[in-house]
Amino acid sequence: MSSARSETQAPPAERPAARRGSILVVDDEENVRFTTAAILEQEGYEVATAGDGAEALRMVPRGHFDLVLTDLRMDDMDGITLLHELQTRHPNLVTIVLTGYASIESSIDALRQGVYDYLVKPCVVDDLKRTVRRALEHREQRMRINELSSPVVEIWDGVLLLPVVGTLDDQRASQMSGALLEAVRDRSARVVLIDITGCTVVDTYTAAHLINTVRSARLLGAAAIVTGVSAHIAADLVKLGVELEDICTRRRLADGLRLALELLDLKVQKVPGDGGRVQS
Repeated sequence: MSSARSETQAPPAERPAARRGSILVVDDEENVRFTTAAILEQEGYEVATAGDGAEALRMVPRGHFDLVLTDLRMDDMDGITLLHELQTRHPNLVTIVLTGYASIESSIDALRQGVYDYLVKPCVVDDLKRTVRRALEHREQRMRINELSSPVVEIWDGVLLLPVVGTLDDQRASQMSGALLEAVRDRSARVVLIDITGCTVVDTYTAAHLINTVRSARLLGAAAIVTGVSAHIAADLVKLGVELEDICTRRRLADGLRLALELLDLKVQKVPGDGGRVQS
C-alpha cells in the first residue's frame, strides 16, 4: 500500500476547519498516481494511492474513502471491473475515470457502472479540481437524500434503528441497505433494529431485501432484529414461503428494544414515579 499523505503536519492555525473529503487514486503508472495525489492534497483533500484494482479493493473497506479516481487500463484488474465491484460493494462511493485510452465504448461502459465523470489524460489541472469538487458535492447531496428517505437513528449507544415506511422499490431498497450498513460500520453498532411497522407492502422482493440486509449487518458484527411483524404480515410471509428461521423478529418496536438492551447486558428497572431506568 502506497500513500501520498505528507509527513509534515501543518500548524494548528493553518489546518482546514473541516474535512474536505478522502480520495483514493488508482493508477498503474507511479508518476501519474503521485502527481494526481499531490494536486488533490494541495486542495486540502486526504489522498491515498493504489497501483491496481485489486489493491484498491483491499484498501477501500479500511480507508473510509468518499471518492475513487481510477484509470481504466491496468494490470491484474482493469478499471471497468473495479468500478463494477465498487458499485456493488460500496454504493455510496462516488467514482471518476481518468484514462489515457478514451473511446466511446469505454465511456459507455464506465457510465453503466455509475461513474460521476470521465476525464481524458492529459487532463487540465483546473478541470480535475473542478470535477472532484463537484463529484464530492454530488455525493454529499445524495447522502442527505438517502438519510431523509432511509433515516438511520442511533437510539442507544451501539443500537441503531431503521424505520421502513411505505413501499420499497429497487432504488430505495438499495439506498436503505447502503445507509444502514454504512452506519453499522461507521458507528461500530452492536445491534440493529429494522422496524417494518409502517411498511405498507410486504412482497417477496421486500422480504428478500430485508433478509439480505439483516444478514449483511450480521457479517459486520451487529445483531439484527426485525420489529413490527404483525399477524397479517407474518401470515403473508408464510404464504410467500419466506424462510425466517434464522431471523430474529418481534411484534413491537418496544419488544425489540428490550431485547437489544438485553443483548448489551443492560436491563430496564422500574422506578416508582420515574417510568424506568436502564442499568448495566
